[in-house]
Amino acid sequence: MRNFNPPHPNPSPPLPTEPTGVEPGYLTLRTKFSLFVSLVIILACSSLSGYLIQQEAEVMETSLLNTGKVLVKTLKNVSPIRLINQDLQYLERMLDGVISLSEVVYAIVRDQDGKVLVETSKGRLMNITKLRRDETQPLFPDDSLTETLITAASKISKMEPLMTVLYSSPLNKGLLPKRSAEKKSAEGFMFGSETIYDFALPLYRKHELASTLELLSSENLQDSLKVPSRQSGLIGIIQVGITTAPMQQALNETVWNIGLLTLGIIFVGILLTILLTNRIVTPLRRLAEMSHKIAEGDLSVTVTADTQDEVGQLTTSIDRMARALQQREEAISHYVHTITKQVTQLSTLHQTGIVITSTLDVQKLFSTVLKLLRKNLGFQRMILVLQNPGGTKGIVSDVSGVPLELEQQIRHLEFLITPGGIDETLLIHGRPVLAYDLEEIAHQVNPLLLPICRQMEMISFVCAPLLSHQRVLGYLGADRGNQRCTQEDLDLLLTIGSHVAVAIDNAQTYEEVEKLAQTLEERVKERTQDLQSANERLQELDRLKSSFVSIVSHELRTPMTSIKGLVENMLDGLVGNLNDRQSFYLERMKYNIERLTRMINDLLDLSRIEAGRMDLHRSAVNLGSLAREVVEGLQSLAQERSLILEAHISAPIEFIQGDRDKLVQIFTNLINNALKFTESPGTVTVEVTQRDDGMIQTCVLDNGCGVPLEEQQTIFERFYRGQSSEMKNRGAGLGLAITKSLVELHGGSIWVESTPGEGSRFCVILPVTPSTTSS
Repeated sequence: MRNFNPPHPNPSPPLPTEPTGVEPGYLTLRTKFSLFVSLVIILACSSLSGYLIQQEAEVMETSLLNTGKVLVKTLKNVSPIRLINQDLQYLERMLDGVISLSEVVYAIVRDQDGKVLVETSKGRLMNITKLRRDETQPLFPDDSLTETLITAASKISKMEPLMTVLYSSPLNKGLLPKRSAEKKSAEGFMFGSETIYDFALPLYRKHELASTLELLSSENLQDSLKVPSRQSGLIGIIQVGITTAPMQQALNETVWNIGLLTLGIIFVGILLTILLTNRIVTPLRRLAEMSHKIAEGDLSVTVTADTQDEVGQLTTSIDRMARALQQREEAISHYVHTITKQVTQLSTLHQTGIVITSTLDVQKLFSTVLKLLRKNLGFQRMILVLQNPGGTKGIVSDVSGVPLELEQQIRHLEFLITPGGIDETLLIHGRPVLAYDLEEIAHQVNPLLLPICRQMEMISFVCAPLLSHQRVLGYLGADRGNQRCTQEDLDLLLTIGSHVAVAIDNAQTYEEVEKLAQTLEERVKERTQDLQSANERLQELDRLKSSFVSIVSHELRTPMTSIKGLVENMLDGLVGNLNDRQSFYLERMKYNIERLTRMINDLLDLSRIEAGRMDLHRSAVNLGSLAREVVEGLQSLAQERSLILEAHISAPIEFIQGDRDKLVQIFTNLINNALKFTESPGTVTVEVTQRDDGMIQTCVLDNGCGVPLEEQQTIFERFYRGQSSEMKNRGAGLGLAITKSLVELHGGSIWVESTPGEGSRFCVILPVTPSTTSS
């Protein structure tokens, strides 16, 4: 079915989306990334700068300490003789040379008692930046340090100097040794304070002979030999004060340079970070704006990738996604448009079907269907034409969408089918017609309908034949006013036409069926009366038959019992001795009397079962024990026939609720049949088993002649006697029928499994607890 083109539905408004801007109080990705990288750069540069400054400070401090040690050791090697001779001029020149060094603040030479022999000082530090000192304010260590040095002189190494850390403060005129942490912290930040390393090295007298001067001053060699050699001992102390101010100034310059370099690196790093962040975040911001527009429903946005990295690939992917979404949106719109048309068509078809099935009034049906189709499918005018029974004329059955005066003129209009025209194409050949331009096919339009079409200013139309069971019933026509009809309109009208054709055919069939129903109703009444009369006669005959069987059976049992008793008395010798021939005839009489008695009893049982008067006297019965009793009772009959009769009972067997006499009759009938149809030598086996479903199954097996397959379905019917068995074995055909009825009265079932020539297997299953129906 083709689709028509209804107006496009208005697109639904887009769902509200979250804004792409960052909410107040939250940092942007650019800020986060810049702060993080800047923090990393600052921490890395600061750590590296601190490490370099620390290393430089350690190197400077080590160099300063080595300088102090080297100075005091040099002075020690130069000044011992001068110190012994107390050559003060030489010692002053020596100290002047030492004090000329920038790191040296003071130099002192003491004797063995700690008394100052020679001292020199650059003075107190007045300007720490320019390292300017005031010579008028000499700077020497406190006298308390001298006593400490003399005391410790005997304990320290003769090769290594004693170093003491001294502090200079504007509050004190001299140098003080290292103080507590609190005082140092309080004065360490005072302007003009400095740290001085005091290197003190004691000088000792060596073990040696008298000096040359002493030897020369002696009167003779003998006297010189008497001059005793001097003993080793303290002869003096050399002190040198090394200041940390030049080192601190150099370290400050280093810190300043490294700090500037670090700040420059940090600044360049942050600048590069901002540039890199802009390089990364700007495309992402464009992608966010594009995603926001896409979320708002604007799928026409595009974005171009500036790079080939991951961001560029992401940009390309999102651009492709936007184009794919746009294509998909267009496809979805097309599908929605198509689905809308199909839903409208299906809704129209559904409503048409409801109208068709809701009424069988043809005129009401036509009027409703034409108005419904014209309203839902967009047709402006519609017409329904039917074919007359002879197939020579067309009859306008109904119209819709035309003015009232034209409707009265057109309705019920009859016209002949013109050869070679549109009427023949539709009503005779059953082919659809699409007239794209009325004037082009005006010569094929019926002369009675052409003026009406021109009067309504029709420019195009479509016609679909109404076909049902390969028979043309008429056609359905429509047009769209000033729009031209299309193939899609024709396909849609063909689909609608098939439903209308079925409705017309059903209406006509209904009329025929209604007429036939009236005739059949009368005939059914007559037949029903005849069947009712016949049924009443059959019920009466069945009642008479049952009554006759019951009466005859009862009337026959009394004389048969008397005859049997007389025959048994004669066989017992009450009337005298009998010869063999007499005994043979009497035995035959007794056998046939017993057989006739059994037949009479069977007839009585059957009549009771059919009349519903067979009552069961239930009690607890063990089918295993009951089967053994019946088998034992029939052993004599089996021995007469030279057959083996045995019972196989599977323990345990539950008790069932049943009529013991009727169960004995069931087993006796089945075993008698098995013995009757089994030739010697043969075996008849009775099996009793307990099934898993709570049923007791009893099977009687023999290896006799068997039952043919075609007789296995009818063997349990009344008065049926097997055709395959010998005449001497055929009974009245009541035993198995009565057995089946008794089994079903106990709520069980019976069946036979047999193979001709191999034997039979009759099985009975009985429930342990009787069902409600059987009881």
